[in-house]
Amino acid sequence: MLDQAHNLREFVRKSHQAGRVLAVTSGKGGVGKTSTSVNLAIALVAQGKRVTVLDADLGLANVEVLMGLNSFYNLQHVIDGEKTLMQILVKGPGGIEIVPGTSGLAKLADLSSKARQNVLEGLKKLQENADFIVIDTMAGIGQNAVSFAASADEVLLVTTPEPSAIVDAYATIKAIHARRDDAVFRLIVNMVASPEQGLAVANNLSRVAQQYLGLRVSYLGHILRDPHVSQGVMQSCPFMVSFPNAPATKCVHSLGTKLIQQRAQTGAAKAGFFRRFAQTIGLASNG
Repeated sequence: MLDQAHNLREFVRKSHQAGRVLAVTSGKGGVGKTSTSVNLAIALVAQGKRVTVLDADLGLANVEVLMGLNSFYNLQHVIDGEKTLMQILVKGPGGIEIVPGTSGLAKLADLSSKARQNVLEGLKKLQENADFIVIDTMAGIGQNAVSFAASADEVLLVTTPEPSAIVDAYATIKAIHARRDDAVFRLIVNMVASPEQGLAVANNLSRVAQQYLGLRVSYLGHILRDPHVSQGVMQSCPFMVSFPNAPATKCVHSLGTKLIQQRAQTGAAKAGFFRRFAQTIGLASNG
């Protein structure tokens, strides 16, 4: 009789990728990573895409807090086999769906084979029902954040013009690149005073990454510093919903448009998220 690990490897091998997996990450906290994740997801839905946000920030529930949600079930119930991932989905503002996170994600590699299979099966089902899966990772270069980012189809790296944020963003690029040398990076510069400031930050980071890592970091775009963003946080409602004409809202709509256009230009996203993620948690061979 085939053991569970063998069955799971077969499952990963046969899985095909439907949705495009985007890991939103940052070198440090406080740069607007979760806000970017949620509002970008809403922008993609506004353009006709089916989008699910996975809160992978160690169960801090930042995604839910940002939207004033308080779900009863979360990913821990999936890990424990009590619910399927599709059963814990929560409807959010702007037409997005949310997978509430859990601290159980912190040590996926230490879970039983069955528990890991529950997570992978849920992710597969998500991709069959979504055009985009947006993973809101932890900030920094911890194992959890790097594992999700290295497994995703693309890494959306959020930073600000603050010098320490730029330095930490480069450290994050370096850590993810060390784990996966063909990772695709797209930079978002948040809280900028002008488009020119965002471009300057992007050019600086891109130049350093090219010089020291031989790595191309593309610039997705900027989000202007806008008081409507903090007002949305205080109201527990994403600014894309509460302030549809705000400067930051227009910026995020532009980011969504660019992501969709880049997909059209490069063709379908290459398969591999399941295999990469399974390798990360020790359940797939390199063959």
